Amino acid sequence: MQQSSFVALRDRVLDAAEAVVVRQGIANLTLEAVAADAGMSKGGLLHHFPNKDKLIEAMVVRCADQWREHMNEAYAATPEGPGRMARSMLSHLKDPDSWTEQCQRGSCAAFAALAQNPALIQPMRAVYSEIRERLSKDGLPEGVGETVIAAMDGLWLYRVLGLTTVDKTLMDLVRKVVERLVCGSIDTDDVSGNADGRNDA
Repeated sequence: MQQSSFVALRDRVLDAAEAVVVRQGIANLTLEAVAADAGMSKGGLLHHFPNKDKLIEAMVVRCADQWREHMNEAYAATPEGPGRMARSMLSHLKDPDSWTEQCQRGSCAAFAALAQNPALIQPMRAVYSEIRERLSKDGLPEGVGETVIAAMDGLWLYRVLGLTTVDKTLMDLVRKVVERLVCGSIDTDDVSGNADGRNDA
């Protein structure tokens, strides 16, 4: 099978797995249900994912890879200077639809892994460690980067657990408040030429 065909089939199966979780819950994530949703036989599914652990592992790896890709794209698009990593993370909140999709995908993979075998969540932990490492070197006072990631994690939990409605109004409010914290902690002498990155709220 050509690489492009394999990737397309893998994504079809993983999309089906996420759809099963969203519609029916983690307890109903079975190989039979995924095969049916993907429009293939269980035997065809087993050829690529021989057991449920392998399927969930692939869900987690894909989610982690997408997190890393989105992180790097946002970072590259953010003006240089102190707080660049924090500012790039907050920029995700400007696109509620994309952020909501990432939340859904991440929650499906994470909860499936935790329910099946907590060790399977390691790729997501690795990306999270990368984010924290980059925030620690972001040129911000101690605690500011942690506040950024805690605020975003809080929104994620609100969304995936249904604790409260997470809409554009709330996302904009949180983003602007945390951006003010980030910008206020930066010495203006250290960010010459980066005003756009500080004042896009």
